Amino acid sequence: MTSCIQGLRAAVLVLVSCTGFLHAEAAVELELKRNDGPHPSFVANAGVYEIRGPMSVLASPKSAPAPAQRVIEFEYFCAGGVPSFAVLPGPPYEAKTARYLPLIGHSETWTPYSARLEAPGKPLPAGWQNLRIDLPLPADRVIQLRKVRLRAEVPGEFDAIRNKPSASATEEALDAYFKTSFPAEILKVSAGGNAIRIEGQVPKGTSICYLADIPMDVILDAPESWQTLIEVKPREDGSFVIDVPRKRKRGTLEYDRLTSRWQLVEKAGTAIKPLSHAKYAGWVDCRAPGLPPIHPPNKKGLGGWNRGRLPNELADLGITAVTVNVMVHSLVSLKPGPGTEPFQWQGRTYHARTAALQGYDATFLEAMKHNVMVSAILLVANSAKSADPLIRQLGHPDAVKEGTFAMPNVTSEEGISLYGAILNLMAERWSRLDGKYGRIHHWIIHNEVDAGWVWTNAGEKPAAVYMDLYQRSMRLTDLIARQYDPNARPFITLTHHWAKAGEKRWYGSKRMVELLLRHTAAEGDFPWAMAYHPYPQNLFNPRTWEDEQATFDFNSAKITPKNLEVLDAYMKQPALLHKGKVRPVHLSENGFNSKDYSPKSLEDQAAGMALAWKKINALSSVESWQYHNWIDNRSEGGLRIGLRKFPDEPGDPMGKKPIWHLYKALGTPEENEVAAPYLKTIGITSWDEVLYKGEIR
Repeated sequence: MTSCIQGLRAAVLVLVSCTGFLHAEAAVELELKRNDGPHPSFVANAGVYEIRGPMSVLASPKSAPAPAQRVIEFEYFCAGGVPSFAVLPGPPYEAKTARYLPLIGHSETWTPYSARLEAPGKPLPAGWQNLRIDLPLPADRVIQLRKVRLRAEVPGEFDAIRNKPSASATEEALDAYFKTSFPAEILKVSAGGNAIRIEGQVPKGTSICYLADIPMDVILDAPESWQTLIEVKPREDGSFVIDVPRKRKRGTLEYDRLTSRWQLVEKAGTAIKPLSHAKYAGWVDCRAPGLPPIHPPNKKGLGGWNRGRLPNELADLGITAVTVNVMVHSLVSLKPGPGTEPFQWQGRTYHARTAALQGYDATFLEAMKHNVMVSAILLVANSAKSADPLIRQLGHPDAVKEGTFAMPNVTSEEGISLYGAILNLMAERWSRLDGKYGRIHHWIIHNEVDAGWVWTNAGEKPAAVYMDLYQRSMRLTDLIARQYDPNARPFITLTHHWAKAGEKRWYGSKRMVELLLRHTAAEGDFPWAMAYHPYPQNLFNPRTWEDEQATFDFNSAKITPKNLEVLDAYMKQPALLHKGKVRPVHLSENGFNSKDYSPKSLEDQAAGMALAWKKINALSSVESWQYHNWIDNRSEGGLRIGLRKFPDEPGDPMGKKPIWHLYKALGTPEENEVAAPYLKTIGITSWDEVLYKGEIR
């Protein structure tokens, strides 16, 4: 559900500190305090304000704001969000001068918010000193605020978002393309070391047609689709096999056709008419076909792991899999400089940052030492938040500042070349037979893409348009990675919001999978897999067995630990199989909250994990559970979701919670003994009672 992975949170904090708010230099800071005096439900700590339950807070400017500074902005973290709320200037604080601001959306990371305090014809009253903010939070909800300030409005910032027409296909064009029943078909595309082989079938009696070589960055129906046509003369039965060189010129640059899609077309004068759907390479020549897969001995993993912090933890807990966050933009430079080494991709020269690569080397080598499966989470800095030329080129041009990270720019030649260069650099380095630099086994493509507005931003787009962008990133990673590791898989990453989207600008996980299947059915399947985040229905409540929105059918609003059988059954449907086999499911980010450190809260936290473990061990599609969070983090919206306490917890810094000891025992002979006390917590007498054995459809 969330990506409050400790390493990812750190990455977010670094990114925010580097980019900041767009207008921070022209802002007046607001200091918050509870309106009716001190109370445990309001805590201010190091610039972060934590508010629990409904409350009025006073916001006092630290200096006199200018007349133009009438936009309030802040960063917030709030699972569940806040309805539309009132801001009253004063004193006096009167209803007639109240401003009603837009709702604060559900958020699982630090998210920017801004709103006008003045509307045309309704200025703030003269002489106001403070703003009273009335937050109608439910009693059990927590919001954290930071960087609360007033600033001037920037022209156009509250206008409707306008996307660039060249940066994505239209929903209408995509729907028409996939619904078309074409007379011809590309049957197979194989990428050899020096040649691409394309096999297909056209209607019997066709004397001549053409094969279009369409680079991945070219969007549907763009004129560039037909710039490179290859004549095809089918056999009498309409079948054909043609080999073309793997490399060709694209403009003045050398281009690797590994990433092209291939489509049959016919010509009538200058007019071009498609005869088939386009197909990508299904088979890719690999430099190390004998590179062995990894088979973790149990399903126990750790999310957002980083080396150097508690160096014995992997061994102590018996961890067999980790996720590692990789800020891909940090690995290269567009220009040479100290500590860089040149390399090429698609005819362009880039410059690898040696220190950044060596930092990841150390992490992956440490994981290799423990024989741990590594899944890299690929994160792209938000181009709307940065003036860095590399980040601007790498991130999607429609991205807006509300996103934590961005979709890569997969619809421009320069953008996809840069992104592909980084992927190739990573795959070549971390997929070696000798393991010189460590190894990445699998690739998690960005973060929680059904909540792409927050985590993988490409502007506000229909689900079909967003998936057309995202599946390009998945395919590019797949094609590049399988050149070096035949076992590598790209994973789609999704929240626990299954058949119902979590927010207005979100899509729902099931919808994303359905759209991905539409692409693979038409354009060729590839070995994608599932990285799911089945947090409890309420992040703050670890008693997942009480999740009423988690039902045992494919239209369940959410998939949480309570109904994991739904995901297992869904992935075993014939339409979801790859070459007749079930795609692997990694529960790559999941955890349970302890509301505090009282014995009851810690007991509930561990009970949630015990239930989840008994479930996943019975589900054959699930290969791994990467627990989040390793250590409690004070910048996670009031959550205490770690196996260990806060690093600065008085008297017990990073203390082991009961869930730590349970997690250590899972998958060992001590498992049942350590888990047994939590049967009573859940209200059952046997773990068999938590396993759903009914039909799911």
